[in-house]
Amino acid sequence: MSMQPQPGHGNPQQPGGYGPPPKQGMSTGLKVALGCGIPTVLGLLLLGGCGLLFTKAASDAGKELDKNHDSAAVAPGGSGSTKADEPDITKDVKVTSCTVKDGEYGIKELDLKIEYMNSGDRRFTYLAEGEVTVNGEKKSDILSTGQNLAPGQKYTDDSAGALAYDVAKSAKSGDRIECKLIKVSRNAY
Repeated sequence: MSMQPQPGHGNPQQPGGYGPPPKQGMSTGLKVALGCGIPTVLGLLLLGGCGLLFTKAASDAGKELDKNHDSAAVAPGGSGSTKADEPDITKDVKVTSCTVKDGEYGIKELDLKIEYMNSGDRRFTYLAEGEVTVNGEKKSDILSTGQNLAPGQKYTDDSAGALAYDVAKSAKSGDRIECKLIKVSRNAY
């Protein structure tokens, strides 16, 4: 024989059963909003904080690099144009030879030599940029480096004319060849 549950005697589904009625849970939308929204906001705050730290670090690194770099353009009169508080580093670099000569095997070469003299208070690497002109017309570029020079150390780049091989090859005996420095830069070690 089967028994039917009686109202009021232990059947929680019926009114008058024992215990409180079951509570309603949060809606699905609220669960999604809390479950996804809070981690998203925290993630954005973390990303923004990292971005600020990276920007600050990059700015500080840039300022530190600027302390180790000097640059000066060479004015037409031969002196350098720099900021008032920076040394004139164009005096550290000069062209000591700019002539066409017969090289090995009778091939004409541009004998271009650039001398470096580190007048700074620490080790520097220099970069000299310029041009080679023939009868006042630009024919080639000059690119030369003096690397890792100690204070007071001299170095002469005997191969500075390597880029201007075509100038020497096409030079005639009456041509006026000039080698001009345009910009000098140096970086500290």
